[in-house]
Amino acid sequence: DDEEKETLAREALNSLSKVPESADLRTVCKRFEDLRFYEAVVCLPLQKAQAIDPAGDAYNDEIDATVREQALAQREQCYEIIISALRSLKGDTLRKEFGSPIRSASQSALDPASRKTYISQIVQLGVQSPDRIFHEYLYQAMIDLGLENELLEYGGPDLLSFLQSAGRKPIHEVRAVTATTSPMGQSGAPMSPNQVKYYELLARYYVLKRQHMLAAHALLRLAGRPSTDGIPTLEQRSIIYDVKLNLLSDMNDIMFKTVKIPHWPRCQYLSNGVLQAKNANNSDGLVGSTQSSSDTGLLDMLEGKLAVLRFQIKIKEELEAMASSSEVLHSTSNSVENGLVPETSSTVDANFANAAREKANELSSDLKSITQLYNEYAVPFKLWETCLEMLYFANYSADSDRSIVRETWARLLDQAISRGGIAEACSVLKRVGPRLYPGDGTVLQLDIICLHLEKAGLERLNSGVESVGDEDVARALVFACKGAAEPVLNAYDQLLSNGAILPSPNLRLRMLRSVLVVLREWAMSIYSHRMGTGAPGSSLLLGGGFSLERTVASQGIRDKITSVANRYMTEVRRLALPQSQTEAVYRGFKELEESLISPHSFNRF
Repeated sequence: DDEEKETLAREALNSLSKVPESADLRTVCKRFEDLRFYEAVVCLPLQKAQAIDPAGDAYNDEIDATVREQALAQREQCYEIIISALRSLKGDTLRKEFGSPIRSASQSALDPASRKTYISQIVQLGVQSPDRIFHEYLYQAMIDLGLENELLEYGGPDLLSFLQSAGRKPIHEVRAVTATTSPMGQSGAPMSPNQVKYYELLARYYVLKRQHMLAAHALLRLAGRPSTDGIPTLEQRSIIYDVKLNLLSDMNDIMFKTVKIPHWPRCQYLSNGVLQAKNANNSDGLVGSTQSSSDTGLLDMLEGKLAVLRFQIKIKEELEAMASSSEVLHSTSNSVENGLVPETSSTVDANFANAAREKANELSSDLKSITQLYNEYAVPFKLWETCLEMLYFANYSADSDRSIVRETWARLLDQAISRGGIAEACSVLKRVGPRLYPGDGTVLQLDIICLHLEKAGLERLNSGVESVGDEDVARALVFACKGAAEPVLNAYDQLLSNGAILPSPNLRLRMLRSVLVVLREWAMSIYSHRMGTGAPGSSLLLGGGFSLERTVASQGIRDKITSVANRYMTEVRRLALPQSQTEAVYRGFKELEESLISPHSFNRF
């Protein structure tokens, strides 16, 4: 029975342990392996390794290199017997005879749970040995066999120094590590695929030990390394930065699990690591204010790097799309300008496509600074939307007269108008505006945007090019401000109060129509709130519920809208235009004023 087999096996182990150097280990250990007595499979080879190298020549760096290498080779022959048992259990022992894989019959009889139990037994027995060289041999073999999880779970105290050293050296140099080795290596230096694997394992090790700051540094090294053969891609760097940010902002007992990220198997654990880290608490093994200040500094840096990286990905994708579009134009000899190509000839299309493709390829390799992205990529290819977002991110304030931002907005809006008229420009504003709001008004310059669109809208309407609605621009501006009507009203007030800017009565009338739209939107937010159906935009203004404080705030807003409506009724009457053109706007302001003054009228409104 099993108990009798184990008793006999242990007696055999005790006898062989007395003369380990005389035993035929391959034959003997194969027999022990068939009996599932892995204690002997581990102990006998390690005992023989010690017996054939009693002086420890394999450890001695001061003796002749040939003697040391010979002692090391003899030891590794013993170690390989243990690793062979691991391979068999892992299921990777496919010895080829005449090109056909042959699997051990005893191996195939094991269920997965038993395999895992025996693998952990071998690893734990091996780690208990004082043979440091065997530990390195074992750790490397486990990585090669894909037993990283077992390595991190059962590895000994010297696993950290092994991973630290291995991450800085080629695989054939992974020897004689020390506990004082730096975990970071040379920042910015190219890394081989094996070094990348070691750093990934190092990051996972730190997370398991709750040393999240060190894990973030290891991942920073991975993300910042120069690209080799397209690895890591920009998207992969972005995933790494996401993990680092979450490690710093939400630190606790996090274990990376495996999820599929195509084309990058060694980093498959990263995405799920982000999700798990979000539910954790701050805990990095550091003390007090030291942890807080260092975490904050690194977190700020990582957030900045991640933002710039996302800009780079976005610009790269835009350039690739532009190149593809231009290549289609060139192949079909279509000379109709589509808004992506600066000139219409087939030759120019081809040149533009090549230039865009070349720049996109540049962005696929190494990380660029925000200045490089803006000056060398976004501006030359007229990516005005991205330019505005970068100016907003960088808190740009170098030009006191706001000329850079003003010109960029003008180019973006003109570009949109050329593609699809005022409707397209309003769509662009709705897309870009919320990303820049609220801010400090430096980049989302409502007065400039408002004037540009209103003038263009009036010109296109009068020329018959486009049917521009009275509400289009005003509603787009309110949407850009996430439903907040007051900043939009302030922009119109600023423009209408300056006669030099708006000398044309027709343009002033158009803008007064837009003001009426904004005031109605604002008034409706009050009404919606009273009815308990406030929209997200109105909730930003008034909040929810019927508290006294909210009632007072609501009344204050109604009073302000009433005052503005009354003031602009007078403004409409002053316009040097026939009453037939102004009457509808005047009546609109009057009805709005009455609706806000009389509760019954307001309900009807």
